[in-house]
Amino acid sequence: MGKHQLDLIIFDCDGVLVDSEPIINRIFAETLTEAGFPITYAEVTQKFIGKSLKTCLEIIETSYNKPLPKNFMELCKEREIVPLYKELKPVPGISEVLKQITLPKCVASNSSHRHIQMVLNLTGLLHQFAGKIYSCYDVPRPKPFPDVYLYAAEQMNTKPENCVVIEDSPTGVEAAYAAGMTVFGYSQHSDGAALAAAGAKIVFNDMRQLCQLL
Repeated sequence: MGKHQLDLIIFDCDGVLVDSEPIINRIFAETLTEAGFPITYAEVTQKFIGKSLKTCLEIIETSYNKPLPKNFMELCKEREIVPLYKELKPVPGISEVLKQITLPKCVASNSSHRHIQMVLNLTGLLHQFAGKIYSCYDVPRPKPFPDVYLYAAEQMNTKPENCVVIEDSPTGVEAAYAAGMTVFGYSQHSDGAALAAAGAKIVFNDMRQLCQLL
């Protein structure tokens, strides 16, 4: 960490704490295809990882040159609930890591508070972050802008340069890097080189390594 002391660890939620992205992307691809915007699971994963839902929807409307159905966002959220309840698991190793970490920690995510609360509750991780959850809906702009990370640091009374962020998408890494924080890229489901290119200082692919890295 060089001369900076480490005072706070900020976790992204989807893909870092909970393995929700495969489920969400699958539902997103199915719902889009049914609505007349044919797209595969692979394309969704490649194009949209880490981006806020609002940004994804804007990209889709632009590339297909037609508007999505009015209630599309609600429809996706509704259809995610059952598979999330049935299939959602914490990221392998994260429960042990969170128990071992003694530093203050919080969550900063491009998802809504409702979603974050739901997935952390389903995976038994919510008690680790009670009252320390920050969403891009709390700030003017989502990641890749640094707003949610700067807001989390401010709420936790910590200087950005004393924060380390755990991220799994180039969009999120970019946001944390822009906030002046040290970023670790978790590459289990993403391209490690892309995380490094976006500003990740360390790239690792097994969450159990996190304690040693810190």
